[in-house]
Amino acid sequence: MLLFPIPVEAHPPCMELRFFGATGGTTGTCHMLRSNGRTVLLDCGMFQGPRAWSRVKNAEFTFDATKVDAVVQSHAHVDHSGKLPLLVRRGFDGFIHATRPTRHLCDALLRDTAKILAADARFLNEQRRRAEQAKHDERSERHEVRAHLRAKTRGTKRPAHGPRRERDGLDDDFDWSEYAQLDLPPEEVLPLYMEEDVEEALRRFVDQPYDTWFEPVPGMRFRFHDAGHILGSAWVEARIEDGARTHRLVFTGDYGRKGAPILRDPVPLTEADIYISESTYGDRLHEPFDDMEEQLAQAVARLHARGRGKLIIPAFAVGRTQHLLYAFSKLVHDGRMQPIDIIVDSPLATRATRIVMDHPECFDAEALEQWRLYQTSDRFSGRVRFTESAEESKALNKDPRPVVVISASGMMESGRVLHHLLWNLEKPETELLIVGFQARGTLGRKLVDGAKRVRILGREVEVAARVTTMLGFSAHADRQGLLDALLPHAAQAQTLFLVHGEDEERGSLAQACEAGGFRHVVTPEDASPFRV
Repeated sequence: MLLFPIPVEAHPPCMELRFFGATGGTTGTCHMLRSNGRTVLLDCGMFQGPRAWSRVKNAEFTFDATKVDAVVQSHAHVDHSGKLPLLVRRGFDGFIHATRPTRHLCDALLRDTAKILAADARFLNEQRRRAEQAKHDERSERHEVRAHLRAKTRGTKRPAHGPRRERDGLDDDFDWSEYAQLDLPPEEVLPLYMEEDVEEALRRFVDQPYDTWFEPVPGMRFRFHDAGHILGSAWVEARIEDGARTHRLVFTGDYGRKGAPILRDPVPLTEADIYISESTYGDRLHEPFDDMEEQLAQAVARLHARGRGKLIIPAFAVGRTQHLLYAFSKLVHDGRMQPIDIIVDSPLATRATRIVMDHPECFDAEALEQWRLYQTSDRFSGRVRFTESAEESKALNKDPRPVVVISASGMMESGRVLHHLLWNLEKPETELLIVGFQARGTLGRKLVDGAKRVRILGREVEVAARVTTMLGFSAHADRQGLLDALLPHAAQAQTLFLVHGEDEERGSLAQACEAGGFRHVVTPEDASPFRV
């Protein structure tokens, strides 16, 4: 029976579980299974949050990537897949098993992430260079002023050129203090990985259909089931051979909601000895989707009544953007929405939307009907525009007409949405609609918590815009959805591990699961090994 982490030397070889991310938080999912000398990762995600913290957390693995034999990938979101190219860069030479839609979405997401990492490194290095130049110039000015004062006391003239009035082509009154807020590293920043690492990672993907067993390494069999979270998402069923024993394991990945738009409902979990479950919304219930659509229509109506300004919706490029477009489509076709244009300002979201549209085999019946309407009528499609270039994005902020802007990233830590916030948060005619979970420390969380001033791209910004929170759009199961999925298996299970949730949320869910019959509920905090 599995009770608590124990030292590696204490027992002979057996099945081992370790957790390298999403313990006490909702990003960086990476769980390790080891048995019979073989190692398989369940996901390999990137930590997402404030720049400096994420840079440190993502810089290395705390395990040897060359010893990993295979990866079983639940879905494409970057907090579950974003470090796959780094795994390859560090020496992983096995295969990555995923559904075909997950591979397609990872192709878009990982390429985009590599570009963001490269751009972020260039930005930080340029700011370091400018900050160092500013310090040098300041020292030079002080030196020249002191020289002038000394010369004055001797009766000589001040140097003709005087203190320098320009700094690297910028006016002397340029405010360098903003760069002190960027937490600049002391040395040159290198991207976490490059585009060639992404290419190599993508070559290692192996498509696996739902409901079919596959064996990435001897003695470990896996099967994907539809998780109903995003396109191609899966929860994972595993059979792990350990000598004479067979361990049954279920990993929920990100488990979806019943009745969620576009996708089919998640397949019920199977019986297992060990469960690894997400707990993102372990302490709360979602509002019904119909209520969310009505609130969305009301936000558009407020924008229409103002006749100016913007309704800005930060949204993850994969999943949330498509859910929003689906909801807008229903509102338009049902005649429940004011005539306002909708702009999707995210090249990645544009690519992801095309990928989703190319996989109608994953849709539920209602989504198939909306998909057909989109193909045959311009009633909604004529109101939606997808931007590509940075110039198109910038032009939106100079356009006075009322418009809905959907832009990444969802937690407002990067991407084009930051520029829209910088331009528009100080305007009372702006409404910011927050439709997804905001992790601690992110700009999004500060706005949800009611901050009146925030720092965006190094500048202090007054929050005069209306901030509306609508978390019911989440594609994660809520507390009741998770309990409905897990509790039918409580009596037979040995252990339930709760991950992918902040401590308050997963602590609340842990109590409910213990009350519901689970004998051992574990909330792992680090990568200490658990053994069966």
